[in-house]
Amino acid sequence: MQPATQNSTSPTAGHWPQAQVRTAIVAGAFCVIIAALMLINHLQSRSFDPLAAPELVRMKASLVQNPDDEALKKQVRMVDYNLRRHHSRHILLAERAGLLLIVGASVFLFAVQSAIYRRKLPKTQKTERTHETEDHAAATARLGVAMLGVMLGAAAWAMAAETTTLIPAQTAKAAATTGTAAAGSLAPTTPFPTPEELKQNWPRFRGPSGSGISAYANVPTTWNAKTGENILWKAPVPIIGPNSPVLWGNRVFLAGAVEKKREVYCYDATSGKLLWQKQVGDLPGTDPEAPQVMDEGGFAPSTMATDGRRVYAIFTNADVAAFDYNGNRVWARNLGKFDDSYGHASSLETYRDKLLIQLDQGTGKDGKSKVIALETATGNTAWESAPRPVPGSWSSPILINTGQRDLFIVAAKPWVMAYDPATGKEIWRAEALSGEVTPSPVFGAGLLFTAIEGEKLAAIKPDGSGDVTKTHVVWSAEDGLPDVSSPLCDGKRVYLATSAGQITCFEATKGKKLWEKELDNMSFKSSPALAGDKVYIFGDKGACVVLQAGDTYKEVARAELGEEVLSSPAFADGRIYIRGKKSLFCIGSKAK
Repeated sequence: MQPATQNSTSPTAGHWPQAQVRTAIVAGAFCVIIAALMLINHLQSRSFDPLAAPELVRMKASLVQNPDDEALKKQVRMVDYNLRRHHSRHILLAERAGLLLIVGASVFLFAVQSAIYRRKLPKTQKTERTHETEDHAAATARLGVAMLGVMLGAAAWAMAAETTTLIPAQTAKAAATTGTAAAGSLAPTTPFPTPEELKQNWPRFRGPSGSGISAYANVPTTWNAKTGENILWKAPVPIIGPNSPVLWGNRVFLAGAVEKKREVYCYDATSGKLLWQKQVGDLPGTDPEAPQVMDEGGFAPSTMATDGRRVYAIFTNADVAAFDYNGNRVWARNLGKFDDSYGHASSLETYRDKLLIQLDQGTGKDGKSKVIALETATGNTAWESAPRPVPGSWSSPILINTGQRDLFIVAAKPWVMAYDPATGKEIWRAEALSGEVTPSPVFGAGLLFTAIEGEKLAAIKPDGSGDVTKTHVVWSAEDGLPDVSSPLCDGKRVYLATSAGQITCFEATKGKKLWEKELDNMSFKSSPALAGDKVYIFGDKGACVVLQAGDTYKEVARAELGEEVLSSPAFADGRIYIRGKKSLFCIGSKAK
């Protein structure tokens, strides 16, 4: 009988070696994953033609009509570059995936061949196998296979991540659902917009910096809703309200509310189609009793703000909410019950990654008034100012750049105050206001202008610190003061419009009154706007007076909307958007 030790063959010698089998399994799974990703990438590339992208086609058509528009040319180049880059990445990924597939298949075939055709080497001596050596060999095999699996899995994960982020989701969504998109609708790559992006859009009440000045001069001066002249579209708004439209790319946003319902609306800027309508919902801390409001203001008087990433809304009951461009609510919170006889009415402003809110309320001596900044991504409080010594107000804040620094300007009786928008620290204050403050300040000609009926129009230098009442109020005037409408500065002149139908013009740097004009059967609560060298002022009954900007009164045209107007206009390339009592209008020259 032969000793048992002469049988040195492992019990599994007649079966496939364990390491080769496991290697073949991992390599095969890797090949399947890569093949699936290649198929996905191929289908995406077939459905994506960079030269036929709707946003590019639309912009090129607009460029044909406006061949000298340098800003539009820059947008076309940017969009074309991004689209071609995305297409090139599809091609590059296909090449990389092919190489990885070859590597994976080679490993798979080698492992299978080794397992099937492995030949034993001649033994030079007897080797006694023990459970210890077999366990060590098995552990080594498992470690090798695990390392191979980790490497191949990492490669597959990198491919998957790269493939699923080829085209920004927002761009793909816009192309699929609307057929059009502007340069501003491309998925952003930064947490907040650049100054150039803000200037190209209309992101808040009265546009960039609250100036009321359009970046585009190619807008009509005549239209008629009754005949359809230059009315590109008219869309009903589910809930009436005086807040003004804001624009970003191919999106127009409005808000509406009644006692128990607060909503945000998103329209296609080209067609007027209501893309989505979303409710804010019931929020923790919201007072179940609706605030008292004026009939004209309603429950949604505040104009929204957008930064091209999200859109933000605030209502009279202190509910504030953020939605993405697909209509998903990103965050929402209640800021506490307002001690205000009419409810909150100030509009919103953004600064980089912050949402800036003016919260004036109470008596001015109870410490309730303040300004706060919320993180735009989360809604969390970024900073909160010290208590403001002012009572409730309905003016909207503005953000300005003096050339030396950014300032957040807030007006309420009796102070015009400037804050650091990054920290909430007060920089300066000037005593220049009285009564119930509704008109918003405006910045132009290097000066800050505030006006309120029964008090004065004041021009303030914005470069001071501390109390600048005696040192930085350059001039003041007492004629033609508005009660609701905000001033407009064209860089040389300041224009005022009143509810009594009077328009007054002052020289900006010295305060000399240049002219005034009373218009019969007109009343203005909408704020004046400037496009090119034309001043647009919408009357309460829907008639818009178009003036030639200048040192004398010169009426260019009157255009009829056929619907009451309490909002202020928003401007885009070749278009004006204005909210009537029941409808949202898009005004633009119709092709003949």
